[in-house]
Amino acid sequence: MDHNEVARKFGLLMLIEADHAHEEATELEALVSPLPVRSLEFAQFQVKASHKQAKDFRELAQKVKES
Repeated sequence: MDHNEVARKFGLLMLIEADHAHEEATELEALVSPLPVRSLEFAQFQVKASHKQAKDFRELAQKVKES
């Protein structure tokens, strides 16, 4: 594998992981509302973390694509 092929595959994997993290955040958001307050706070934290993870994966994929 040459560098370009490795970079493309890496970028694709990061986008796939970003999609998974986004799907997880979306599913968590749907489950959050009926939870007790303490659990709700934890679930909201996890949703934010999943959205951030998705964003980070997309940014990393973009950086690899640009290099």
